[in-house]
Amino acid sequence: MTIPATDTAIDVAYWFFNRAEKDGLYLETEVMQHLLFLAQVHYAMNYNMQMLTPSLFVCDHTGFYEPNLKRMFAFGRPFMPKVKFPDKIEFFLESVWAKYGKLSAQSLQKLIKSNEAFKEMCISGTINTVDFNAVVKHFIEQSKKSQKNNAFSGNRKKVLLSQNGPVVVSQWQPRKIDLKS
Repeated sequence: MTIPATDTAIDVAYWFFNRAEKDGLYLETEVMQHLLFLAQVHYAMNYNMQMLTPSLFVCDHTGFYEPNLKRMFAFGRPFMPKVKFPDKIEFFLESVWAKYGKLSAQSLQKLIKSNEAFKEMCISGTINTVDFNAVVKHFIEQSKKSQKNNAFSGNRKKVLLSQNGPVVVSQWQPRKIDLKS
């Protein structure tokens, strides 16, 4: 049994809402759910399967979500005092926000649904409790595959299509003009 890094998922959800406000963004509840799920997964990936929040996630056609928060935020955001996290948690949540915070609900949903964990755990028309360890293992495998693919793509030239066919694209570098003449 692991001790979660935070007391409740509500505190982390409010952190995301407050962070969005700081950037002048409106955070949809669905996006908050995706961010909370991804934060939980990344925390487990980075900290040896430790839990960020003491949460149970379920899966349906929309993705993974925390059902208590879904019910709580169904009619809007209730008032809660701001919670101060330790620096380690603040830094971690900032990194999750930097990576996923500006993505749309559709982009986050597509990202989550593309993972094998979703494909295995989502049964059409039902709500399923998530085996979190299996989800984290799938995300680790997907991360390793993408790192392997990125290792080979670093030396490739960017190729685009023009009206004459494919062309290799590079950064524009204007020639220097000799002003002495």
